Amino acid sequence: MEYNLNKTTVGVLSSALDAVSEQPVDIDFTLPDYCPDLEKILRCKIIPKIYNRNLSGGQLQIDGTTVVNILYTDTKNNVRACEQSLPFNASFSLKEVPDNPIIETDVKCEYLNCRPLSRRRLTIHGAFSLYAKVFTKGELDLYSPPEDSELEFNTEEITVSALSALCQEQFSVGDEVQVVNKPPVELILDSDVRAVISDYKIVSGKILFNGDLNVRLIYINNADPSSVNQLDYSIPFSKSVDCNDLNEDTSACVKATLLSYDIRLKNDILSETPIVNIDSRICVSVTGYNTENVTVVLDAYSTDFNTEIEKSRVCLSKLTDVVEDSFMFKDSVSVSDCDISEVVDFNVKYNLINYSLNDDKVKLNSKLTVNILAQNSDNNPEYIERAVEFDKEIEVSGFNNIAGASAQVMSVSYRIADNGTIELRCEIKYSLVLENNKAYTIVTSINVDEDNKLKKRACALVLYYSDENESLWDIAKRYNTKMSLIIDENSLGEDMPANSKMLLIPMV
Repeated sequence: MEYNLNKTTVGVLSSALDAVSEQPVDIDFTLPDYCPDLEKILRCKIIPKIYNRNLSGGQLQIDGTTVVNILYTDTKNNVRACEQSLPFNASFSLKEVPDNPIIETDVKCEYLNCRPLSRRRLTIHGAFSLYAKVFTKGELDLYSPPEDSELEFNTEEITVSALSALCQEQFSVGDEVQVVNKPPVELILDSDVRAVISDYKIVSGKILFNGDLNVRLIYINNADPSSVNQLDYSIPFSKSVDCNDLNEDTSACVKATLLSYDIRLKNDILSETPIVNIDSRICVSVTGYNTENVTVVLDAYSTDFNTEIEKSRVCLSKLTDVVEDSFMFKDSVSVSDCDISEVVDFNVKYNLINYSLNDDKVKLNSKLTVNILAQNSDNNPEYIERAVEFDKEIEVSGFNNIAGASAQVMSVSYRIADNGTIELRCEIKYSLVLENNKAYTIVTSINVDEDNKLKKRACALVLYYSDENESLWDIAKRYNTKMSLIIDENSLGEDMPANSKMLLIPMV
């Protein structure tokens, strides 16, 4: 006879896709007529922008554009820029069609070669990796015994973090910027855009958050094309996302991803200076967890009949903390071979972050790319790129697993030293999702064979010498008796004897 257990379902984060696709970048193009002739290539970079992520019929379709930005000098040694766009698309197959999924994407440049064929023609070959992940809400079945039962149960009450909310929304953030107290923007050389969530608040069924779109432009003015200017601008945004399963007791992890952005000049006849039009597409993902206490059955048996049980191994998690903080990273890069007289632009970008766990310390690691646009002693533009690596150990406690980690460069400062180096300082903001994981082997079904009655011992008591730290449960199960009887008979206050000792085992 199959024995009925009480079933409890706990929500868990389930991965439906974790894949990567290499996207080629092959362009052979001629400079537009408005671009002056090329004298020297300073830098070439690719900027993948994702405009569409569609999950339908078991296929994840990602469409976007790869922008190739070329920074060069013309025949007059002025810094110029040219961009060329190349569409890309990728398709990923999922084994199952998930309900209410969230999609995560990331990109990483693998290699890039840019070669001029003439003063107006270039050929570019490269590739970038497109990372795609899909998460959905899964269910884990746990079983507890009914209140009235003739079976013996070994149970444990566990505190778990059950996934209760999973939502994602895309929205646009933009603004029109009129440059004041600076030379007008007439040619954008380079841009950097970052989306940052500053704070959020959970109300019933909604999450309200505030953030900033930080924009940095490098540009020139035609009145003085030899002078490169900078513009830093911040666009605040606020958004409300509906998520029915959120409540005030929910612990939420909020992540903002900049999918794409477009920056263009807009000539307004009513304005004396061109207006910079900024449009971006941001995706915010929210995972919410609520604490639940669940009872699981670790073992069971009947004192009267032969019992067969089935078990499965599960891993249960408890979200312990979401740590968000920042630190200052200091390093120096050598530029002694470049004869720098002036730094025109200095910025730092990070690659994908790696993290590892060692005792009560989380180690963060990433390679940073330092980009320097400078002038040498002959007033000729130079572009310098250096790689530096940072390692940061963060002391935390009360966890044994990192569910996720992210980092972002928030601010950068530098100083040119006398020894031919540039000393840099970066403020790096990081976020860690910490949890406690523990594996259990739990009972999923019980079958009591009522036609196979266990043989009873003729005696009422059995004298037994236990091994050190031997479980009372194992002893009771071996003798087909009740553990409570052993505890009462031997006046034991704990589940397990501390040392080897003689026990009286009552027979049922």
